[in-house]
Amino acid sequence: MAKPTRSIVYVAAGRVAGAELARKVAPVLIDDDNLLLGPSSADPKRHPAVRARYWGRSPSARLDRELARTSGAALCVALPPTPGGLLSFFRVAASAVQRGRSLLVIDVGRDVAGASPQGHDPAKATEVDLAEALRRKPPVAERSNLEAALAATLWRLWCRRSPVAFSRFCASGSRFHPQLANLGRYHAGKFPRQVGQAVLLSRVDELVLNQLSREWLTPMELFVNAMKARTGLYAWFTHMGDLYLTKRLLEWSRHGHGRVVDCREHPGEQSELKRWSFRWHARSETILEALPSLHSAPPVPIGGAVAYDPDRAWVCRVDTGGTPYLSRLGEAPAPASDRRA
Repeated sequence: MAKPTRSIVYVAAGRVAGAELARKVAPVLIDDDNLLLGPSSADPKRHPAVRARYWGRSPSARLDRELARTSGAALCVALPPTPGGLLSFFRVAASAVQRGRSLLVIDVGRDVAGASPQGHDPAKATEVDLAEALRRKPPVAERSNLEAALAATLWRLWCRRSPVAFSRFCASGSRFHPQLANLGRYHAGKFPRQVGQAVLLSRVDELVLNQLSREWLTPMELFVNAMKARTGLYAWFTHMGDLYLTKRLLEWSRHGHGRVVDCREHPGEQSELKRWSFRWHARSETILEALPSLHSAPPVPIGGAVAYDPDRAWVCRVDTGGTPYLSRLGEAPAPASDRRA
C-alpha cells in the first residue's frame, strides 16, 4: 500500500481492520454497521436516522457524517470479500458519485477465492484475517467513473421500495463482483417464496422455525441443533450474526396476527442466546407447509423494501437454473432472458 500523494479518507469494515489500517494511513473511518440487516435509505442524510431507529444507536456516526458532506477528499474502501462488505462499498460509492469524489479500493480479499453459493442459500462468509491481509500492503486501485456509477446504482436499487431490480441484477450472473451471487441469494432468501399457487415462508424463516419443537429450547440449543443437522442455517448466521436467531424468534413470538411461537424469559441470564426459550405454539407447525396469509408473519425490513408486506407483496421464485429472484406476487415468471440480460 503506497503512501498516498493526495488527500484520501479511508473506510474500513470493523474495528480490527480499522486499527490496522490506521497504523499506515489517516484518517480512517470505521463502518461498524451490518447493512444486510434492517432498512436503508439512498438519502445520505436520512440513512443514519433510519439505521439508528433500527439498532437503537448510530453504529457508524463518523462515517455517516463524512458521506453526507457536499464535497471532500477521495474515498478509499478497504473491501473485504463478503456480501456485507460489498454492500458497504456500494453505499460509499453512491456518496462519492453524488458528491463528485474519487473512489478507490483496497481489495483485501483479492487472493481469496471464497465459496460459491450452492442451491438457494448464500455460501458461508469467507474467513479472512483483515489485519493480516492489510499488513501485506495490498495495492490501492482507483475505480473508473463507470465502475463507480454502477456500484452507486446498485446502492440505489438496494434502497428502492421495490426489491425486484436489485434481485434481478444479482441473478443475472454478472461478473461485476464475485460476492454478488451470495448477496443476491441472501437478499432473495429474506422474502416469502411462491411455489406454484402456494406462498411459503422465506428461506431463512423456514430454516429458523424448522429448529423448533414442542419442548422449550434456547437459541443456543437451536443453534447447536442446526449445526449438527447441517441445515444450511450456519451459513446464514455468518452473514447475519448468531444474535439474529433470538431477534427473529422474538419477532415471531410477539407478532399479533397469528400466534406461532411461544416464548418465555429467563431474567437472570445475561447471554442473549440463553435469556429466552422458544417452542411451537399448539398446532402452529402447519405454517411450515404454507402461509395462511402475508399477515401471518412478522415483517422484515431489508434495504428499502419490506418482506411479508401485504400491500407490496414481493415473493421469491427460482428460475430454471436454480437461481432465486424476486417478483411481485401473482406476476407471471419473467423469461430467463430478461433475468440474465
